[in-house]
This record gives sequence, C-alpha cells and structure tokens, in this order.
Amino acid sequence: MLDLNFENTLEPKQGLLLVAEPFMNSDYFERSVILLCEYNDEGSFGFVLNNYLDVNFEDFSEDLIKMDSKISIGGPVEVKNLFYIHTFGDKIPNSIKITDEISLGGDYDKLIELLKNTNKPETKVRFFLGYSGWEKNQLDNEIKEKSWIVVKSNLLNLIMDTKKTDLWQECLQKLGGKYVVFSQIPTNPNNN
Repeated sequence: MLDLNFENTLEPKQGLLLVAEPFMNSDYFERSVILLCEYNDEGSFGFVLNNYLDVNFEDFSEDLIKMDSKISIGGPVEVKNLFYIHTFGDKIPNSIKITDEISLGGDYDKLIELLKNTNKPETKVRFFLGYSGWEKNQLDNEIKEKSWIVVKSNLLNLIMDTKKTDLWQECLQKLGGKYVVFSQIPTNPNNN
C-alpha cells in the first residue's frame, strides 16, 4: 500500500482531497475521491479522481497523442466539456495554479505541443469530462453533514495516476481507526 501521508484537516481548501464518507449513496460520488481545485466564498469545484470512461484514449479526440492513460468522469457538471490538470505550470499560458505542482487548463495547443515532446506524457496531464461543483456554502454544509472527509496528500503521482482502482479504500485505510473497517465494507452491505 502507498504511504499517502494523509493528515485530517478541519477546513477545505484548494489542492486538498475530498473523500466520500463510506455510506454516501450517489451515482457520481459514491466512494469517490475529489481533487478540490477551487474553494472560496462563491462556491467550489473539483474533479473526481477515481471514476473513468471506458473508451480508448486515442479514439476520444484526434488532437490527443497516444498515452497510457484513462479519461476520467470529473463530475456531473458540463459533462460534454473536456478539462485537464497538468504539471507544466507556467509553460502553459493562461493555466491556473492549484498547488505548487498542479495547474488547471490553459492554452490547449501549447499543452499538446509539450506532450508530444515529453517522455511519459501520462504522468504530466490528466483529462476529465465534466467537473464537480458546489454553490456558495453547499460544500461546507455537506462537510458538516459528514458527507466528505477533507484530507491532504502530498503525492503528485497519486493525483495524476489513472490506473489506481482502489484509491478510495487506500485513503480510508490511511486515515486509520474506524475508517480502516469502513474501507472493507462492500458497496452493498447486503451482499456480504
């Protein structure tokens, strides 16, 4: 198991992870882990890290280069739009810094140019269809209702890895205590 170096945090903020509480029942968010890309007085948004499309990457768009990666379903908002996070920072004009290592969006043509000249491009960019969004105070209320656990991860490869199939379980196990037990509960406890 990865050493995720999670710390519980009391307040959500940009760059942290939202881990769905074990018994959340939602088509998009059940057992999800979300990278929080923006959090402010107006609202919040992020991308689900552990929900993927079942399509071949190169068949999705002819602009994209062949990469050993999956396209994620980022959430239920604007599901026909492609979004991306990357590790190129200021090399991509108009990108928005999320953390010291991860940026959002920017000049798409420049992204494709950089990816074509990069070894292992799948470690540098991650694509999402749609995003997860919350209106003013909505996320705060969901956290108070214990729908989300806010955690910190300092591992870039965790966020950029599209091959991870047990991210939610690993997050809960790293939190320890009751969450270790919750991580082992089947999606439908009646099937146990």
